Amino acid sequence: MPRPLRYLLVATHVPPSGGGGGMVRYVMEMARGLAVRDDVELHVLAGAGAESAFSDVVEPDRVHTLPGRGPLASAVERLAGARVGGRMDVVHGTKHLLPRGVPGIGVLTVHDMLALDRPYDFGLAKRLLVRGPYLASLRAADALVCVSAATRDRVAAYLPSVAGRTSVVHHPDGSSLTSVDAEPVPELTGRPFALVVGDPSPRKNVGLVVDAWAQVRAELPDAVLVVVGPDSWGPTDRGQAFAALAAEGAVAPMGHVPDAQLRWLYEHARVVLCPSLAEGFGLPAAEALTFGAPLLTSEDPALAEASPAGAERLPGRRPEVWARAIVAHLRRTRPAAAVRPARRGWDDVVEETLEAVRRAG
Repeated sequence: MPRPLRYLLVATHVPPSGGGGGMVRYVMEMARGLAVRDDVELHVLAGAGAESAFSDVVEPDRVHTLPGRGPLASAVERLAGARVGGRMDVVHGTKHLLPRGVPGIGVLTVHDMLALDRPYDFGLAKRLLVRGPYLASLRAADALVCVSAATRDRVAAYLPSVAGRTSVVHHPDGSSLTSVDAEPVPELTGRPFALVVGDPSPRKNVGLVVDAWAQVRAELPDAVLVVVGPDSWGPTDRGQAFAALAAEGAVAPMGHVPDAQLRWLYEHARVVLCPSLAEGFGLPAAEALTFGAPLLTSEDPALAEASPAGAERLPGRRPEVWARAIVAHLRRTRPAAAVRPARRGWDDVVEETLEAVRRAG
């Protein structure tokens, strides 16, 4: 039997808790899936102080760290990350950067091309510091793993020369939220509400549905818009009416919520809203369908890919169209729905990623 691949998973964006948004969830699930394989000897490059996130995944001597935080940490990762833990057969970047000088096979997961497509959605430091290293990482990688065909097409638009090294490995079509029991949100129990999940960066387009909410409330005064997600890391657009509607209780900004409560929200929302103008994958759309929620999305290609059936597509710049559709759903009693069984899981993602590695080798 050949020896296991010495595999370094770059996970410096994962916080000590191991919890967070889609990119954090991706790397944690990849780590768990790789760690249990006989053909992989998994090592993890964690951020300084975040070793605890992987304490139940890999042995402590296989969790490596580099000094620094923020831009300094990214620079150190880019320049020296390939040399931690000894010689690796595979070095896998999971967020924008691949360390330079990879001795074996360099793999880069491409979640999106937003840093190039929509640079002004990011703060000045990220705009200045990410573009060059990201393009260099894309060119240098032996294998590019895109989370959607839409993302693959964006990569090809910028770098046609890498098309032959690019694979599409979709996320699971289910949700990790199925592993937790739903926990009610008491202030919303029995109330008609719509749910939007996403940070308030301009491309998420949360402001569209916030500004449509006055029209919704004119017809349904008790309706609530529940907004779940972290603060933006750069420019913010919550809509012109956000503060006034939040003060009235018409908009409920909840920030980050535990997985158990997020599952309950998906299960009890009269409709889930995904108005984003640009996505790499579209996890909230996939999760909404997992829990049988009625779903409205923009016409973004990645959202369409994440919800190929069961969603209504609406133009991303027409709040009056969204208002009419939201009202129609809020007036209906949501039918009971069982959790939709997943056809693919994280084991499939891990296996297809390793297939891309083998092809590159």
